[in-house]
Amino acid sequence: MSKSEYTTEKLHEVDVESVSSGSFDRDVYAGAPAGKATNFQAYVNIVSVLAGAGTLGLPAALRDAGWVGLIILAIACAMAIYANQKLIACLYYDGRTRLKEYPDVAHAAFGMPGRILVTFFYNSIALGGPILYLILTGTNIHDLASSVGSTITLKQWIIVAAAIMVVPIILTKTMREVAFLSIFGALSTAIVVFIVMIASILDSKDFDTVIRRDGTEGPVRHDAAIVRHLPLALATFAFSYGGNVIFPHVEESMKHKRAWNKIIFWGFMTVTALYVMCSTSGYAVYGDAVKSPIYLSLPGGTTRTISTIIITIHVLLAIPLFMTTFNLQVESALKLDSRGLSSKVEFLYRAVIRTLSMTLVATVALFFPYFGQMMSLLGALSDGMLTFVFPVIFYLKLYGIQKVGKIELVIMALIIIIGIAGAAIGTVDAVKELAKAYRGELD
Repeated sequence: MSKSEYTTEKLHEVDVESVSSGSFDRDVYAGAPAGKATNFQAYVNIVSVLAGAGTLGLPAALRDAGWVGLIILAIACAMAIYANQKLIACLYYDGRTRLKEYPDVAHAAFGMPGRILVTFFYNSIALGGPILYLILTGTNIHDLASSVGSTITLKQWIIVAAAIMVVPIILTKTMREVAFLSIFGALSTAIVVFIVMIASILDSKDFDTVIRRDGTEGPVRHDAAIVRHLPLALATFAFSYGGNVIFPHVEESMKHKRAWNKIIFWGFMTVTALYVMCSTSGYAVYGDAVKSPIYLSLPGGTTRTISTIIITIHVLLAIPLFMTTFNLQVESALKLDSRGLSSKVEFLYRAVIRTLSMTLVATVALFFPYFGQMMSLLGALSDGMLTFVFPVIFYLKLYGIQKVGKIELVIMALIIIIGIAGAAIGTVDAVKELAKAYRGELD
């Protein structure tokens, strides 16, 4: 049986209660595809998926929320771990078949409407990620080039970056050919986090006043809590914990699948440690004047240049990961592989589809070149629902409310309420911030 057919593979009879609680029995996986990845490899994959450029926007999330944002971060982490454990449990909900991926879970729970809804949010990330990364790439190259006298504008650099990246996007046909790039992304993000942390601490010795976003100058200011901005901060954290559209594939690859709950826990805790180091050091030094991404707040010089170059390479190489995911869905819908086309004609079709998708992404990036605001909008609109809300709702639908204890049911209700409220309010706030940035009202 081929890999694509494993959604209907028969599994041994299992104890549904053990699956729903996360205490998987070995028989659950007897008929599932045999994975080869070790627990450590699965752990690395989870960290690689999560540790991205979103890390660099977290000091600004503290700026928006105040120090209480660290509590929101901890809550978001706990919610994400819990929801992702439930998402994987949903793959085995009936004890007889293993679902393949996130949209399959949505389909099993709510039919085609569920699949369509999840696919919409999923594709908003698949296209929103490249938009965000093109903005960051263009901004970084523009800053570096301007320092040596270049007069090329930000929008022109975005066009150049898009034109360069469309080539590997066309040439890489499947996810297998680009997946290794995520490992470099995780390493580069960790390196930049440590650079930012050390550089900001050193910079704090001579850092007395700041230029605020409204243009005024004054001493560094920190807030304990800014209640009205908490949903916006939650949206940024949701973006940073997004990635569960990939997790079913990570779990599938594991040799010891019953270790999933432990692996997802330690993966999230590792990434959260990076988040705390980056956000606290940045906000502690630069306060309400900290920028997104954080290295824009660093003083000019070697440290900032190295950070900018490393993260620029990372986001450039991450663009094909998102774009290939989206393009494969389009090509699958058009059934290019089953049309009996010659290799040259199929390549031509693929080149046209992928060039058009990249043109769409570049066009949006040109009109809204605002990294922090776009990250908040993407996190609120899509990641909040995909990361927190949908896994819990799907779990309740597939297993039934009667299978859940009263205390856990209260926890689930809180996650759904917080997730929906954060997504709704955060989206409105993010749109307002994006509008202000577009009108030039923000620095």
